[in-house]
Amino acid sequence: PTTAYNNYNTAACNLHSIYISNMIPRIVLLLSLFSSSPIIGVNSLLAKHHNTAIPSLCRRNLSPMTTSSSKSTTELSAKSSAETQFITNKMCPYAQKAWIALESSGITFDIREVSLYGPGGKPDWFWKLNPRGTVPIVTMNGENNVYADSELILDAVGDISEGILTRTADLSDKEQTQVSRWREVISKQLAPVGKSAVLGGSMPKLRSLLKEMNDMVVGPYLCGERMTLADCAAFPFLWRIDQDYGIEGDGEEKLRDWLKVCLETDAIKRTVVRSWWWWW
Repeated sequence: PTTAYNNYNTAACNLHSIYISNMIPRIVLLLSLFSSSPIIGVNSLLAKHHNTAIPSLCRRNLSPMTTSSSKSTTELSAKSSAETQFITNKMCPYAQKAWIALESSGITFDIREVSLYGPGGKPDWFWKLNPRGTVPIVTMNGENNVYADSELILDAVGDISEGILTRTADLSDKEQTQVSRWREVISKQLAPVGKSAVLGGSMPKLRSLLKEMNDMVVGPYLCGERMTLADCAAFPFLWRIDQDYGIEGDGEEKLRDWLKVCLETDAIKRTVVRSWWWWW
C-alpha cells in the first residue's frame, strides 16, 4: 500500500507539473492579446515553459505602426490604390523577411496589418486570400497574383526589384548559388536549431552553427557588395537571436559586422519593431 501510494503521489505531482507548464504560456498569450502594452519578459517566460509550442504566425502587434517608405502607407482602407498589397503582422519573422524584400525593391506597395488572434482577427477577406490563415501575403496586379508564402514572395520580388535589392537575374551564377545556400541554411538549419536552443536552453549547437554561418559571410552583405535575397531571409532570424543571446563571440565577428550594416540600411531598419515574436 505504501509503495502504491508513493507511486500515485509521484504521478500526481508529474501531472501537476505538466499542467502548470502548459498553462503558463497560454496565460501569457491571452494577456498579450488583450493587453495594451507589451508584457515584459514574455520571451524568457515562454522559453522556460517550453512544453507547449505556441505558433509565431503571429500575435497582436503591441508596438505602434511604423511608417514604411514614402511609397507605402501605414494603414489600408478596404480598397487600396496600390497595385501591390502586403498583408502582414509585424511581429512575425517570416513576414518581416518579405517586408524587407519589398522595402528594398523600390516597388510601390501598401501595408495592411491584421490581427490573427483575438477580436477581429482573421477576417473573411483574409481567409479568401490564404485558406491556411498565415502571414505574409502579397497580392500583385489587384488580386490576380497572390503569394501566400514568404519564400514565394522573395522569389517574386527578387525577379522585379528596382531598388537596393539586387534583381536575381542580375546576379552571377556564383552569387545565385550563394543566395540559395543562405536561404537553405536559414530555413532548414537555423530555424530548427534556433528553436531547439531557445526552448530547450541548449546553446552549443546554435553557437556551432553560427560559426559555420560566419564563415559563409562575404561582406559587407552576406553575398558581397550588393544586397540580395539572402539578407532578406537571414536578418529577421539572426537579429532575434542577437537580441536575446548576442552574436558577438569568437568566430561570429563577420555576422556581427553584417548585422551592423543591415541596421544602417534604411530598407531593413524600417522593418525593425519594438515588440516581436520568435518563429514557432
